[in-house]
Order: sequence, then C-alpha cells, then structure tokens
Amino acid sequence: MRPVRSLSCALFLLTLAAVPAAAQSITFPASAPLFSTTEQSGSAARPQSRGGFWFSGGLGVGSLGCEDCGERQTSGVIDLALGGTLGDRLLLGAAVSGWSKEENGATLTVTTLEARVRFYPIAEKGFYMTGGLGLGTIRAEFARLDDSQNGLGLTLGLGWDIRVGRNVSITPYWHGTAVTADESDANFGALGVAVTIH
Repeated sequence: MRPVRSLSCALFLLTLAAVPAAAQSITFPASAPLFSTTEQSGSAARPQSRGGFWFSGGLGVGSLGCEDCGERQTSGVIDLALGGTLGDRLLLGAAVSGWSKEENGATLTVTTLEARVRFYPIAEKGFYMTGGLGLGTIRAEFARLDDSQNGLGLTLGLGWDIRVGRNVSITPYWHGTAVTADESDANFGALGVAVTIH
C-alpha cells in the first residue's frame, strides 16, 4: 500500500503546485468604466471649437430710453447675427437688433443693422465680447403719422456659449445698443438668450 500512498501524495502535491500556476494564467476582462467620455458633460465632452459659418438668434427683454420718452420703457428685443469664423477666438458677421413697443395706438421701434465682431479671450471657453457698428433707425408711428430717422447704430455686449451639442450652444447675453440720428437718439440695454450654431 505504501507505493499507492506515495503515488497519491505525489499527485496531491503536484495538484497543489499546479493550481496557483493555472490561476496566474487566467485573465479576467477589465471592468467597464462607470461612464464613457462620450457621455460626460462639460467642456471635456463638448469642446468649444469654432469654424466656418456661424449663426445666432436670440430673444430677450430690453429697457429703452430716449430724448422724448420720459421714463425708460420695457419691451421685447430681438437679435440675429450670422457670418464666418476667422479663427478659434474671432468671429465676423452682420447683425440685426431691434426693440419695439406699442402703447395707446402709438408704436416706437428702434433697430440697427451692423457689422459685428465676436471675440473669445480664451479659445477653449464660451465667454465672449462683442461689438457692432452700422446703420440705426428710430421710427415712431401714430395714427397716420409715420416719422422715421436714420443715423449711426452701435452695439456692445457680453455673452457665454453653453455647449449643448457638437455645434450648438445656448447663449445668455447682455447687449447695450445706441442709435444717434440728426434730430433724436435712443438707447436700450437687453438681456436675452440665443441659440448659436458654430
């Protein structure tokens, strides 16, 4: 029986020695990440890249003052801009902005048609400064009277592109616009939100 016991002991010891070696050769799949980079939000997932054609359309609320208005008046504003990209930090285009209010049968409208630039101090961030210069119009309508004056229009503003898609941002902004004509002048500050396509 001793040879059988010796053989059994040898096989047992051989098995114990083989198990760790076999265990070392087993490979386990790497655990899946909790989330992929494509699902991350923020600038890492949606970088602030810009190129080619761009468009921005926004609506907001503006407070207008003028020589003959008395106290400032509040109403809706619109701002539309489009153009081309000169670099990661500089956009150039044309813009239309306007403020209008109707009250007691009278309508006052202030609009501008401008060449506008948009400058991003840090290319990877969404903050920008903007400025525009062009034609401004002040128009007053009451009953059959229609008085329209043209002059110089100027816009300065700030905004922030919040990237929600590869080429789409939601853009809160503030713009200050002034129009100077021969016989009158007007200005309005506007807070709004735009959709920007880069």
